Amino acid sequence: MSNDQSRKRVKKLFDTMQQLADSEPPNRNDHPNAQRPPETAPTAKVSTPAMLFQEVDSLRARVAELETQLKESELRRSSAPLLYEKDEVGYAYTGEQVTPVRGHRLPVQNEADLVKTPLIASGKAIGEVQIAPPPEHPLTEEDLKLANAIAQQASIQIENLRLLAATERARAEAEEATHQFTHRNWDNFLDAIHNSERVGYVYDQSVVEPFVEPAPAQYDHEEIMQVLDQQVGRLFVKGNGSLSDDDKGLIGAIARQVGQQVENIRLLADASRARAEAEEATRLLTRQNWETYTEREDTVTGFVYDSVKVSPLENETLPTAVDLEQSLFVRGEPIGQLAVAGLPNVSQEHKDIAAAIATQASIHLEALRLTEELQKRAQELKELDRLKSAFLANMSHELRTPLNSILGFTDVMLEGLDGDLTDYMDNDLRLIQKNGQHLLHLINDVLDMAKIESGRMNLHLERFKLHELLTEVTSITSTLASEKNTALFISEDSDQSIEVYADNTRIRQVMINIVNNAIKFTTNGKIALCVSMMDSARVLVSVKDTGVGIPADHLEKIFQEFTQVDSSTTRKAGGTGLGLPISRRLVELHGGRLWAESSGVDGEGSTFFVELPIEARVTEVVEKKEK
Repeated sequence: MSNDQSRKRVKKLFDTMQQLADSEPPNRNDHPNAQRPPETAPTAKVSTPAMLFQEVDSLRARVAELETQLKESELRRSSAPLLYEKDEVGYAYTGEQVTPVRGHRLPVQNEADLVKTPLIASGKAIGEVQIAPPPEHPLTEEDLKLANAIAQQASIQIENLRLLAATERARAEAEEATHQFTHRNWDNFLDAIHNSERVGYVYDQSVVEPFVEPAPAQYDHEEIMQVLDQQVGRLFVKGNGSLSDDDKGLIGAIARQVGQQVENIRLLADASRARAEAEEATRLLTRQNWETYTEREDTVTGFVYDSVKVSPLENETLPTAVDLEQSLFVRGEPIGQLAVAGLPNVSQEHKDIAAAIATQASIHLEALRLTEELQKRAQELKELDRLKSAFLANMSHELRTPLNSILGFTDVMLEGLDGDLTDYMDNDLRLIQKNGQHLLHLINDVLDMAKIESGRMNLHLERFKLHELLTEVTSITSTLASEKNTALFISEDSDQSIEVYADNTRIRQVMINIVNNAIKFTTNGKIALCVSMMDSARVLVSVKDTGVGIPADHLEKIFQEFTQVDSSTTRKAGGTGLGLPISRRLVELHGGRLWAESSGVDGEGSTFFVELPIEARVTEVVEKKEK
């Protein structure tokens, strides 16, 4: 019954009671058959209208109170659950009694003698334990430790009880939501398919007939058919009074199986309806796509095949006598037609061949259309990627220009050209210089990556010895290695005479990135650099460290842009994740390759290999990217 109906019934009840109270009570002496009570009989207590008014008002107040409680209950049920209730709850243990305490403390003789231990749950204070020792037994150090231990255990127990209550409440809400969902689905199912008419069947011997009554007039046993604790129907059995307990148990099992089977049928109907809606949406999308495709300008949508000649349909006149027609379908939507003329006697075999040709032609046409769409999207993505790279290159240049000015003026002030500096000013300026240089390095990385992707990275080739370049790299990075207590050196077996024809600046940038990466993940270890010949045309540079190592599934991932092995917010090593990707691109521009090898075991470290040609040939690569 709805709330409105309940209110109407309550109002009608009060109106009736009010009418009874307003009316005068009947006089029993006026009735002809009435007997007068004897004089000695005690007079009965008769309700007066005032008493009835009082009872009605009391009932009204009670109903109003129940409505208020119901509204508060619904409000609490709909609002979000609180982690902790606002009411203060406490208990006092005195002697052998436990007394509830709400909102007020128990009186104590001396407030200063109280020992207070907080109750902590999830890092928050939720209460405290107060101990008032008796005067004759002061608390010892052991008693205080025991009180702290009790408070900790009580905090854990209170938190467990709170979590258990929250879990139970969430489970009850989930079950209620599931029940409501099941009930609503069944109502929608019956409303949509059977127009709110209940469905039933009567099985008598070997005949099954529809049954539309709410319940049969006579039956011996009844079972409720449920789905997820929601009633979906009832099973009535008429057994002429001879049903045993085993028979009733069998009927109960049948009712459960029937309920599940009926639910499966309903779910199957929902799935079939959803599949039909999806197919309809697909057909609609196919029709719209083909309509858009055929409306494009300069698009030929038909061809005529005559003997060995294929001509566009717009340049030929169609024959009026068509002997065979076969529609072309894609996902149930007609997209065209296959017509055959000049074949007066069409056999069934010819019809089957034409149907097969139409089917294959439909599939091929759809594949061609999708291929054309994919090619168009690929061109759009390429253009977007080019615009992104150009934007990054321009923005990086615009950011680097003012930053260089900031660093320049910082150097001037640190050199004292503008006057003496205090210690605090000197420290602040050095922090500005350090962070500005770091920001400039990040901007340069973004600018280099943008130039490489846009094909505007130019290499300046020259001859130089790799050993001299590695000596320069170790000199630049030695300070950072010393801070990590790591030995950085060139191996004794490194070939000092190898010369290459490459871009000295870019190869130095590659080696600095690799060595800095090794230092970043190596502490109290060593890093060895080595140069050796692979064959007459290639040289190999290796950087081996004893750091944390790289997992096998991340050996290629580290060369992707903005990617690091540890991407968590608490990682110890920073960086943008552009150093290694830029290094690989620069090596590939020289015609070489860069890769890493590692066992992934902490302490065994990793080895980075740079393979370079003795004579770099970059002209063709740059020209190809510029095109």
